Amino acid sequence: MAKATLLFLATDDGLALLSNPAGQGRWVRSIHTLRGSTVHSVWVDGSNPLITLVIADGRVHRSTDGAQTWTELPIGDPLAPGAALYSAPRQPSFVGLLAGNILLISDDAGASWQRIALPGAYGAFAIDDAGRFYGALGAQVLASDNHGATWELYGTLLPDAPFALIAAPRAAETLCALVGGRVYVGERAGWRLIDGMPGEAIAFTILASATPTLIAALADGGTARGSLDGWEPAIAAFPWTGAATVLTSARYHIDTAFVASAAGEVAMSTDRGRSWTLVRRGLAAVRDLVAARLM
Repeated sequence: MAKATLLFLATDDGLALLSNPAGQGRWVRSIHTLRGSTVHSVWVDGSNPLITLVIADGRVHRSTDGAQTWTELPIGDPLAPGAALYSAPRQPSFVGLLAGNILLISDDAGASWQRIALPGAYGAFAIDDAGRFYGALGAQVLASDNHGATWELYGTLLPDAPFALIAAPRAAETLCALVGGRVYVGERAGWRLIDGMPGEAIAFTILASATPTLIAALADGGTARGSLDGWEPAIAAFPWTGAATVLTSARYHIDTAFVASAAGEVAMSTDRGRSWTLVRRGLAAVRDLVAARLM
């Protein structure tokens, strides 16, 4: 029997929850909560999707009943707009919260937290399959093998501060960075530009496989596909006009990705970014999303 797929959408008017019962392709809005709040970031426990964290209007809220009720966490002063929640791929109940020069981590789905002082204000952050942390301090990336206790340089300087970092799945210590509309791939020895981008990238994601697939959302709309060795020239169109605000892979299936826009449109790809199908229109601007499957 097919399981229900859940799509958690952080929007400028709260958190919207879409569900696809039994995987039939008919998405319905089951919950719209925290209305009137701008939700910047959302995290979902991969082992129990009923546990959800959001950053809304600079505050962190936690739900243990599928986003029906919320508790505000006493984490401190209101967070800066750039604060975000991060998942650890191999540790479903682990969550990181980056807010400038402070990193908070939790290994119990946000029930308790440990505060880690960083060497500076990180602009981008990532966690890889091995639980290794990466943070961008200006144009330099640092790595930590011990949950932030110590940091060391990773690679050489990038051309500019990265907008986003993503660890390549199943590729040890391989990191990708979005810098100036282009994607770079790095190992500890240095960085290399992935050639052939057919436009300016504003977001990207990586789908796991023996050869990871990269998908980049373009500033002029649509997405490009590629690998760590280069980009394909073809552009896959969205079922709307304009660019995306967020692009992410689904944690429950290696071929699936989701994309959303500032106009409240959401689309899905089940063929590793070759094509996109409309899921929903009519939402507020979408800033973050997580796709999970209810076990």
